[in-house]
Amino acid sequence: MLTPGQTPSSSLSPVRIRSIVAAPLFGESPKGGWSAEIRPEDSIHALIAVHTDAGITGYGSVFTDGRLVQAALQVLEPLFRGENALQPERVTEKLHQNTFWMGRGGTLTHTISGIDIALWDILGKVTGLSVGSLLGGRYIERVRPYCSLLMEMPERMHDVVAPFKARGFTAFKVGWGPFGRTNDAGLDRAIIAATRDALGPDVQLFVDPGASDAHWPQGLKWALRTAEMLADYQVGWFEEALKPDALEEFCTCVAPARCRLPVARC
Repeated sequence: MLTPGQTPSSSLSPVRIRSIVAAPLFGESPKGGWSAEIRPEDSIHALIAVHTDAGITGYGSVFTDGRLVQAALQVLEPLFRGENALQPERVTEKLHQNTFWMGRGGTLTHTISGIDIALWDILGKVTGLSVGSLLGGRYIERVRPYCSLLMEMPERMHDVVAPFKARGFTAFKVGWGPFGRTNDAGLDRAIIAATRDALGPDVQLFVDPGASDAHWPQGLKWALRTAEMLADYQVGWFEEALKPDALEEFCTCVAPARCRLPVARC
């Protein structure tokens, strides 16, 4: 039994990190809606494996070019080699604290995130507990998944969503495609109207126009006007309504007095 102040990792013998390797993922990818679509020779994901002196391996994933992850691991190796893999929060913070000056939010940050996932995997394997239990326990046993689909022109939206509604999905996120890219508010509304008509009134609907795409053409006025239109169709939330770094515009957009539905940042 743990005493007050003890954590699962503090009562266990250390498990030392021996090495960390990355496997870049290549190959054909489904259409993503980007203005420059992903090619088979591109890498946008990587898997990470943390190997330990106890023979236990933890696995994580990184959403960035795997070749960059491999380079980042060379930079991080002096900091993680020999560390106790059963202390994911401390090790992750050590990596952040010693590399923040190299840039926040880029390759190193992505790679540290993958290492963090793998370390929690190891702690779960050693303790026999799920990561959910290690983080405090589960409060719900079931969650509702949503089906994520690319937008098409209005006349195509019924064919886009209907097969997945027939499979039992009761929540949908639609995005990218022509939405917000033509400076035609009427077209944007028609796409959403067609989608809501195909889904019916009882299905949850969310919208992601994909403002993280290169050279996104819209700004705050478009986001506020579009949010008002989406609320008319009972859209649950509005994701990527603005470019990722438009922080002041996001603050304006999320103010309840300015927007009738939640707005999420990429």
